[in-house]
Amino acid sequence: MKKPKISHYIEYYIMLAFQLMIRILPLSIVVYGARILAATISVFRKVRNKIVMDNLKTAFPDMDIPSREKIRNEMYQQILMSMFESYKYMYLSDEKKSKYIITDEESILSIDKALKNDKGCIVVGGHYGFFEGGAHYGVSINLKSAVVVANQRNKLTEKLIDIPRTKSGFLVIHRKEMRTLIKAIKDNYFIALLSDQNAGSKGVFVPFFGKLAATHQNPAILAIKYSMPILLSVTRRRKDDLLKHDQFFIEVKYDDILEMDIEKDEKILKVVERYTKMIETEIKKDPTQYWWIHKRYKTRPNKD
Repeated sequence: MKKPKISHYIEYYIMLAFQLMIRILPLSIVVYGARILAATISVFRKVRNKIVMDNLKTAFPDMDIPSREKIRNEMYQQILMSMFESYKYMYLSDEKKSKYIITDEESILSIDKALKNDKGCIVVGGHYGFFEGGAHYGVSINLKSAVVVANQRNKLTEKLIDIPRTKSGFLVIHRKEMRTLIKAIKDNYFIALLSDQNAGSKGVFVPFFGKLAATHQNPAILAIKYSMPILLSVTRRRKDDLLKHDQFFIEVKYDDILEMDIEKDEKILKVVERYTKMIETEIKKDPTQYWWIHKRYKTRPNKD
């Protein structure tokens, strides 16, 4: 491991102070404080404004500009609230998590069905709402929950995030840690992977809001290879109470695809297309909660 730079230490102590502050403050102050802070900052600086507005134009071509701007402005607040929550939830009890993350009977039945398979589960999701809520809910009901996360350049801050996540009950798996991932599959974990960012040359192209996007295929590859069920996790913030979230687990059925007389790569493509379409459907229910700031269409097909 490379020796940390001075800037890494500075980032570490800033994040440490931030975490201590978040840990002490009540959840209501954390969430509403983030909302006010985001609303204030966005008046002066709109992060990745062109990318956001281009993405919204692609997704909603018939929507007028003021309506897209309204979604953008609310999105900034949703993002910061979720980011602050992600730190706060590391220190909440399971009882408090279950108070604020509320699921429905159909989702419970979907979880029970996946458990009966006795092979663990692939849980796909996107950068929508409080997307870490699904894993927190899983921990609160004693599911063996794992999250696949990106590697950070600053290994000091990476540990600062990983340690409380682990203490809160997650198994944290960094990308490229294949041994840990395979072991989690064999140990029947519910493994969460976000699958809505640009996947570059390793992805497959499927429609996302009517435009082809390079999309991660690992959830489909793992599910098919190890005969695992797939659940889509959606954590949507309530409008009438910003501290509460409706948590949904929706089965991604793909038995019909496995029965098709097509090559394995085509089956994988169709599964990816299916869960991507499901993510899109959920986003449309409240587009203000989606992270439109990502360069979703950065990688283009050769024919473009």
